[in-house]
Amino acid sequence: MAGTTLKRQLKNTGAAGVRFEVASQPDDASIRHLLHVTPLAGRVAISLEREPSYFADAELAGETKQTIVAYDNGKLVCVGSCAIRRRFVNGQPRRVGYLGGLRLKSQVAAGRFDIVRRGYEFFRELQAEAPADFYFTSIAADNDRARRFLERGVARMPIYEFVGDFTTFLISTNRARVRGTSLSGCKIEVPATVSDQLVDFLGKFNQRLQFQPCWSTEELRSLERLELRASDFHVVRKGGEMIACGALWDQRSYKQTVIREYAPWLRMARPIVNCFSHVIDIPRLPKVGEILPSAFASHFASSTGRIAELLEMTTILAREARERGIEFLVMGFASSDSCVAIMRRIFSCREYQSRLYTVRWPGIGGSAAELDNRSVAPEVALL
Repeated sequence: MAGTTLKRQLKNTGAAGVRFEVASQPDDASIRHLLHVTPLAGRVAISLEREPSYFADAELAGETKQTIVAYDNGKLVCVGSCAIRRRFVNGQPRRVGYLGGLRLKSQVAAGRFDIVRRGYEFFRELQAEAPADFYFTSIAADNDRARRFLERGVARMPIYEFVGDFTTFLISTNRARVRGTSLSGCKIEVPATVSDQLVDFLGKFNQRLQFQPCWSTEELRSLERLELRASDFHVVRKGGEMIACGALWDQRSYKQTVIREYAPWLRMARPIVNCFSHVIDIPRLPKVGEILPSAFASHFASSTGRIAELLEMTTILAREARERGIEFLVMGFASSDSCVAIMRRIFSCREYQSRLYTVRWPGIGGSAAELDNRSVAPEVALL
């Protein structure tokens, strides 16, 4: 387990001499460096970094996180993690693992997907002791190389089964441009503490979706050490009854999105875009090397009339984000959700498209066929 578990090595390191281990604190600097030098490609290349400590979010209440590292001749060349917590599957709490943070150092391991394959074998060996009920992951929609490799059913690799497209919005918090709708007769509150009532309300909404977290009061309160406090929540009440909630979760103190490169045409257009961004109502393009000034709109839930409540809560959180100097509000939806079209119409935003998959091995993990027709929409702040 990240940060505390003693290192465990794959017995068969193979001819290439690659050594697989469960990561612990001595690996911290090497992992952070690998995240820095392996940006995600695209029109805007970004690196997802973990400063000042990769293990800052380890050992959260209700979550088991395990990170695997691969060393080749003493140099870290690959890293990946699995975070297991209770999530809703078909409306019931199940143990679900999210596979994320897979990075392969291209300069050292170019073309050596055997490292990824053998890493998955090591992971299966570890998980066999206490497997989760389901595993899932997300892949950028435009990462064709990774998708082709993982979708084609390579021998000794897990089975990836597509379960839905996912849209992540970066909403501009420009105060003059944030628009929404007001709910008549409603009162907006900032709770003094994370209450059982709030957790129960959140759970009733989350069970409508696949892979949303099943929070306990203790687990939600434990997020305070990761900068999510009761004062970051907003609750909408009507006639004293809770009808919506949401939180503004700024994770930049331990998890950063850094702009690394723009496509040539976008790099040339950036000064013009930024000059007129306020006039034509589009988000600005940060400079290369800048941490994206963003926070997550997380823990959203509503009772009925989801669209009106969503717009109201998004507006509330965007305004608060702007007051804190945060330029982008991050929200995620199943691409099939009717909210997606409305968000595009109402708010000034940029989009990031990804594809969600269940991941399984023979005898380990559930299949896509076991999911009912609920939308697959995990909490974006935990991806």
